[in-house]
Amino acid sequence: MRIDSSIIRRWRPWLLVCLALVATPRAAFADSGGSCASANAACPFVADLLAQREGYGRGATGGEGGEVVTVTSGADAGPGTLRDALAHAGGRRWIRFASDMTIALRSQLRVPGNVTIDGRGHRVTLLDYGLGIYGSSNVIVTHLTIDGRLRTFSQAINVANYSHDVWIDHLDLSRFADRLLNVKNGSTDVTVSWVKFHDDDKVMLLNNITSKNLFANYGRDKVARVTVHHCYFLNTVQRNPRAQFGTFHLFNNLLENWDFYGMSFSLQARALVEGNIFSNTSDRRCVEPEFFPTVEGVKARYCDYIAGAPARSALPNGGSDQKHFEQTAQLYASGSDYRASLLVRDNLYLRDARAVLQSYQPEKVPAVPYCYKYDKPTLGLADEIRQFAGNTDGQTLRVPCH
Repeated sequence: MRIDSSIIRRWRPWLLVCLALVATPRAAFADSGGSCASANAACPFVADLLAQREGYGRGATGGEGGEVVTVTSGADAGPGTLRDALAHAGGRRWIRFASDMTIALRSQLRVPGNVTIDGRGHRVTLLDYGLGIYGSSNVIVTHLTIDGRLRTFSQAINVANYSHDVWIDHLDLSRFADRLLNVKNGSTDVTVSWVKFHDDDKVMLLNNITSKNLFANYGRDKVARVTVHHCYFLNTVQRNPRAQFGTFHLFNNLLENWDFYGMSFSLQARALVEGNIFSNTSDRRCVEPEFFPTVEGVKARYCDYIAGAPARSALPNGGSDQKHFEQTAQLYASGSDYRASLLVRDNLYLRDARAVLQSYQPEKVPAVPYCYKYDKPTLGLADEIRQFAGNTDGQTLRVPCH
């Protein structure tokens, strides 16, 4: 079919705009409207970011409508530091950075509600400790690198204590002795998007068992709703993620070269797992450190599991908690199920990776209450995630449906 050249000329300016938006440098987003005095919807760097919200955390507003504060010091504490900007956030606050900086933290940073930490436009790295989001709502964190260097028993991002409406986006997270990301203790409505998780053992925990009674906190934690999409899990060991109790939507993520297992679902979680890409091979070299320190004081290493890892793209449904459940069911869990309700569809397995997860009681998995930009899992999508997930210099501009 031939297209009239006059039509092409007529629409050419709009086509060029669309092509330019496909891979726009990060600095172009962050610096446009950089002089905005307040983070209102008319400010370009605010509008550019908020347009990308998707998933259960799509309601997070961060510091929209509040003051714009610029971090000028890479010290741990004191005037002009990130810690100072967070500590004095009495209202809505949109935090940006004046330059590239590496901040060696001496303790975890606490993030209050109605705050955006926006690293776009500069290379910002936090070392040794990360961010604690406790009892906070309307939090957005984007474009940071957080590297624990395996020095502290802490987490890169800890969302806990009834926090809600949280969006974690375009982060590079690695090497924490505890976990890279938690969502637990009654927290809900969280989206994790375009994050690169790498070089870590127990990566992501969605809810947490703290009692011999596995269901002791079921009433509190079943409210959790978390979306994880377009994330890159590379050279990890396990828990990509491990999810229990709540409602979860995992789509268009790339898991590559896990050493023990990929995903895990159990304890009456309800999860839609679709369009993810699993890639692993059994004869690759181990790149783990000499050992991973753990909070239990055990030195852990999983290199010997690599040969069988591709066949463990996930643990069998409920497998992470089945043994404990069977030992305690008569005391605590009568009528409960150690398995999760799963709707599994359209996932892609590459190299030696093999499918494990199968749909189970899919009618119990609730339909997602939002529309979302779904990509068919392909080699091209895998390359896009490798390129753009993390604290990247460029980003795809994706306008979700609303």
